Amino acid sequence: MKPPRPFSACLALTLSLALLATPALALPQLRIDAPSEVDSLLGRHLALARALNDSLPPDAGQLEALRQDIDNDARSLLATEGYFSPRVRLDRQGEQWTLYVEPGPRTRIGKIALQIDGPGGEGPAGAERLRALREAWSLNQDAPFRQDDWDAAKRQALRAVQIDQYPTARWASTEARIDPDQQRAELLLTLASGPAFTLGPIQVHGLKRYPAEAVTRLAGFTQGTPYHQRWLLDYQAALQATPYFQSVRVEAELNPEQPWLSPVHVYVQEAPKQKISVGAGYGSDSGPRGSLGYQHHNVAGLGVLFASTLQLERDQQTLDASLTLPRDGDGYRDIAGVKLAHSEVQQLRLRQETVYASRLRARGDDEHGYGLTFTRERSTPDGGDTSRTQALVARYDWTRRRVDSLLNPQRGHMLAAQLVGASRYAGSDTDFLRAYARAIGFYPLEKQARVIVRGEIGQVWAARANDVPIDWRFRTGGGGSVRGYAYQSLGPREAGAVTGGRVLALASAEYQHPVGPPGWRLALFADAGNASDRWQDWTPRLGLGAGLRWDSPIGPVGLDIARGQYTRQWQWNLSLGASF
Repeated sequence: MKPPRPFSACLALTLSLALLATPALALPQLRIDAPSEVDSLLGRHLALARALNDSLPPDAGQLEALRQDIDNDARSLLATEGYFSPRVRLDRQGEQWTLYVEPGPRTRIGKIALQIDGPGGEGPAGAERLRALREAWSLNQDAPFRQDDWDAAKRQALRAVQIDQYPTARWASTEARIDPDQQRAELLLTLASGPAFTLGPIQVHGLKRYPAEAVTRLAGFTQGTPYHQRWLLDYQAALQATPYFQSVRVEAELNPEQPWLSPVHVYVQEAPKQKISVGAGYGSDSGPRGSLGYQHHNVAGLGVLFASTLQLERDQQTLDASLTLPRDGDGYRDIAGVKLAHSEVQQLRLRQETVYASRLRARGDDEHGYGLTFTRERSTPDGGDTSRTQALVARYDWTRRRVDSLLNPQRGHMLAAQLVGASRYAGSDTDFLRAYARAIGFYPLEKQARVIVRGEIGQVWAARANDVPIDWRFRTGGGGSVRGYAYQSLGPREAGAVTGGRVLALASAEYQHPVGPPGWRLALFADAGNASDRWQDWTPRLGLGAGLRWDSPIGPVGLDIARGQYTRQWQWNLSLGASF
């Protein structure tokens, strides 16, 4: 039988008044009195400290449970840092609780016994593997014993074996024997290698539009190659670098019962066969720009890439069309194309028609290529006569990018070199040889600051510079070269136009200091360089300036203002990315 409604209302009112009359639980203030090396550890991770700082405070029962467990909790935390005999005492003075901690002596690493069981530890190869594993072991004797370091060392050692021939390796046993009296930790580890694997046939999943050869020919291994994770990662990277796929995953089938000729599975999601792209932007050197591009990724069903791009800028316009063959197993990529270009830069009007063919290869940090380029050009300085030149050049290019990030490098270096030659007996107006090199280094300092240095040097050997096409001469100035001077404004002149010279040298140093929000830096820099017709006539032009840098998600963005000491004029530059 339900109670009458007036009775229910009266009961609810009585309970509400009782709750309001109950005094709120007074939470204590916890202070930790401990040496600095463990104070922050306890403050961050002690359960009682976290509960008192929580937005939902503990009730009386929870608070008492945390108080009773604080000794064990503190000892467990201290043990992760190698303190196994601490003294812990909680002093309560009303609402002021103080945790006194004396961590005691820190346990250090003593004997280390590391063994490999199974095929991976047998014979001379096994002995060499064990020696390398022991040398690479990251915990040294007498180092403090920390749980995080102990776990990281085990992961690192296991990973070193798993990536090379023994991907199913595991720890058979790991033990850290702690002697609190001697404050020593004896480490005993036994790794079970499992069987050695070899790579087998490639099985492609998800391929509908493109030929299977577009996938299989990029593998840098053959059936029977000993398993190494590097082979799979390089293969996946090569496939991702093609325009054929939106996503790629490469993995070996790791069955310990059948380690020989393990199938390699390639899972792909194909990209559209054709693509049209439209772009717009602005550059301090080039002004407003727009582009229109078209790509066909499977010409004649052979995986051949056709690409054409129309680039329109304030001072330059280009149309480029090319055919690219699929990469082969050695990583080579063959390209052939034609390019039409028109420009009016520094009072020089230039028209060029170019036909080119090249072979490129990227392996690890290095990329190199070689090929032939035939260029026919017509150049007219303002107020001068029109000259016509042509050259069939053989060229070799080499680039090394050894940095922590290609998108936004913070440390490392990039190097590049180029050698070009032409002969009047092989389609050129004159004999010439051109050598060029550039370098950039990134050096981090304390507090997120860094220094960037770069340099360029080049020379053309020819009887007369005017017989060498403009593209193979040297001009400099502007963003990425000598800031404080207009784009390509430095170099020998003819009738007021900068036509380029036979020698080039420049150097730059930049200091970047963090300012404001994370990812922002203030830059101070000095650039010096010039292009000339002879080294005897070469005189450096100095540019000094400052700028801002932002590490954006799509690469570094830079805004500079610099003064050319020779022209006594100011120039500003806007840059995006760290292209090299």
